Amino acid sequence: MTLEREELRDDWTVTIAGDAVPQGAPDGITGRTIPATVPGQVHTDLEREGLLPDPTFDRNEEAAKWVGRADWSYQRTVDVDPKGFERVDLVCDGLDTVAELSLDGVVVGTTRNMHRRYRFDARDSTGGVGRGSKTLEILFESPYREAGRVAAKAGSMPGPYDEPFPYIRKMASNFGWDWGLTAVTSGPWRPVAIERWSTARLRDVRPLVDVEAGEGVLDAHITVERSGMNDLDQDGEDDDLVLVVTVSGPTAEGGTTRQRSRAQLTPKDDETVVTVRVPEVQRWWPRGYGAQDLYDVVVELQTVDGEVLDRSAFRTGFRSTRIDTTADAIGKPFNIHVNGTLIDVRGVNWIPDDVIVSRVTRDRLASRLGVAADLNVNLVRVWGGGVYESHDFYELCDELGLLVWQDFPFACSAYPETEPIRSEVIAEARDNVARLARHPSLVLWNGNNENIWLHDVDGWADELGDRGWGLDYYLDLLPTIVDAVDPSRFYTVASPWSGSESLFANDVNHETHHSWDVWNRLSDEHYRDSVPRFVSEFGWQAPPAWRTLREAVTDEPLRVDSPGVVHHQKATDGMAKLARGLEPRFGSVDDADLDRWHYLTQLQQARAVATGVEHWRTHWPRNTGVVVWQLNDLWPVSSWSAIDSAGRRKPLAHELRRLYDDVLLTIRPVTAFRASVEQPGGADHPTSSAGGSETADLGGLADTLSLGVSPGAFGNAPIEVAVRSTRTGHDSVVRVRRVTLAGAVLAEVTLPVHLSAAGVAVVALPESVGVVDDPANELVVADMDWRRAVWTPAPDKDLRWPEARYRTETTPVVDEHGAVVGVDLVVTADTLVRDLLVQPDRVAAAGTVDRGFMTLLPGERVPFRVLGVAPEQVEELVREPALWSLDRALGH
Repeated sequence: MTLEREELRDDWTVTIAGDAVPQGAPDGITGRTIPATVPGQVHTDLEREGLLPDPTFDRNEEAAKWVGRADWSYQRTVDVDPKGFERVDLVCDGLDTVAELSLDGVVVGTTRNMHRRYRFDARDSTGGVGRGSKTLEILFESPYREAGRVAAKAGSMPGPYDEPFPYIRKMASNFGWDWGLTAVTSGPWRPVAIERWSTARLRDVRPLVDVEAGEGVLDAHITVERSGMNDLDQDGEDDDLVLVVTVSGPTAEGGTTRQRSRAQLTPKDDETVVTVRVPEVQRWWPRGYGAQDLYDVVVELQTVDGEVLDRSAFRTGFRSTRIDTTADAIGKPFNIHVNGTLIDVRGVNWIPDDVIVSRVTRDRLASRLGVAADLNVNLVRVWGGGVYESHDFYELCDELGLLVWQDFPFACSAYPETEPIRSEVIAEARDNVARLARHPSLVLWNGNNENIWLHDVDGWADELGDRGWGLDYYLDLLPTIVDAVDPSRFYTVASPWSGSESLFANDVNHETHHSWDVWNRLSDEHYRDSVPRFVSEFGWQAPPAWRTLREAVTDEPLRVDSPGVVHHQKATDGMAKLARGLEPRFGSVDDADLDRWHYLTQLQQARAVATGVEHWRTHWPRNTGVVVWQLNDLWPVSSWSAIDSAGRRKPLAHELRRLYDDVLLTIRPVTAFRASVEQPGGADHPTSSAGGSETADLGGLADTLSLGVSPGAFGNAPIEVAVRSTRTGHDSVVRVRRVTLAGAVLAEVTLPVHLSAAGVAVVALPESVGVVDDPANELVVADMDWRRAVWTPAPDKDLRWPEARYRTETTPVVDEHGAVVGVDLVVTADTLVRDLLVQPDRVAAAGTVDRGFMTLLPGERVPFRVLGVAPEQVEELVREPALWSLDRALGH
């Protein structure tokens, strides 16, 4: 008989357990039976029943912290009758976190790791199979209590936060972060099921793929588990088993190919490798480099008579990958190759999409990752303070062509190497490396986030003494597991990492780099101080979309310094850093003027990120990757995200679409970057101070750089145009105009842009357009095809902005049923209009727009498609502050 799976989704209850009720719990919680959602976590059930305020709303976070201090009992009745099968197993795909499972009071298993799958024998303690219905209880102990026991044994471990996440294998960001609230969860966060089976089942299927001379090769590493109860043959031994692996998928001609291989397991064997070869395979490519062809794989475990005992079906893709860190004339690159092609990585960092992570659905993942794809992103880094995501996440990345960089869950802290943590790390790593092997999007495993860097710069060694702090995991244990379980994937020790313990971990010339000096201490033009080989983290903060902030914070009047606004900012000194970031470019903002502050912080975030991305991407191939921190949020918060927790796109998202386009046009100062040796340190996102500089020896890469004056220069310093073409050559012309703020053209040139292959073209500008006469009254505008770049020769606060004048026209947008779903808004400029922004969420909760900040010269027109706005809201849409330009925000 084929294995049967019955998911236990309904009829659950949850109650607070134990005699001690944490301070802050509501009256009447003791003994109250609450309907429970499974998969789920207890916060959602308590909130639904009115026993818990929404911790993401206003300042409710404190009022909800008691939940993490309590024990919780989940119960339901289960049928453990074998129904003719030999085995009955209780299968838990994810339990958060410290749990004891029992059937009618008989303990069948315990857990202490949110990141693992579990399977328990549901037969009773006498060895027979339990009959009929039994009460299943999953008793979750407070994560704080378990963490306290481990901490008492391991000793204090240094890190940036006063929360015990290093002592428990749980989503670290449940305990708060510099963008996250504290909401410590418990519950069966992934499905719970009863599985019935006989003879044998598939314990593990690890399909490792490659491409050899145009032929796809799938090596299916398969492990089986025998029931130990099946009939023996005449020699008193178990029967043989048969494994059949079938691969079906597209051909070059548009048809379908089907290839099959089989292997026989003797009773002495429980694992084997079944190889399937697919002639003329259609390769899987990252987004922008080719199609995402996927193949259906079916693995069947059969008896010798052909009876199917178990079956696993999934999709995979065929591609070859390689990450090159071979030393060159500069240091060590971090070059990601797929199918022999060096990929220009345009990435985003991913955090859990909800602090209550069980609430994240496939539809929500599809929305977030769909936005990433729309922004021309081709890599998503799953950050190490979250979780190993669901198959839904990786399947969507497979389909969208988004490469996945996967961190192991270690972030920003020292971690005990003692038991029980070490054994849990081994089990979870083996489990997840095997579980995720089928996904072609997954190209990289990373040992930790910032731990080695912080150990060195924050002086952890003094506190740790000779105690292990995780280095053994990163240098030995985890790479050994990856090599044993999935040698097809690359492993890197850390992010950032320079490839050797003898090198400073965050050296810009070696492998991966985190750039947090800018934002924490320095203004954004300092992104131009160096060109790291691969930037795996950098970013700039801004608040969420106006509507998202307004829906989360009810303070009246709403001010920059309102208690709720400040509470929804978790970075150390975060509000002051936002203010200090505005000052050099835009000046100070009065705390009472939230509208102005909101507009300018969004603009500063977009400008700052653009400064870094434009600089680094136009220094290819010295730099081969940029990964912005961060794509998403897990609650309404001022953060580095491009999409806020409500799914609304900040202006940064629209700017990323431009920055990550295959062809990038930029104006930059004629500059020789400084290859700084940084000595960083700090708390939330580490900071650094320059420790000296030199002009890098570029060797054969020198032709991609233009040398001149120091970076970040304003005023009369010369500028140049740089064009980055990612995948092909590019032939075009660039029109460059030097204009006054009144819109008068002072000088104009049209210059050829020629790239015979993918790379960077640097276009030197004649002095007539490359040097301004009056930095307070001039702009330089470059146009190529439909792309535009604008250079401001002085800080915006110092320019003599005239009042922007423009006209608006609107036309209804109707759907296929004739219903009005929005408007097409066309703005025509009568004067120069700098950084015009449409904010439809200010007039309609569902309002969206397809563009961010736009700059127009007199007579130019720009269309905006605005959806979710009703006809009666259009008049408000075209008024301030829903439609705003920079001169208004600066008060000119």
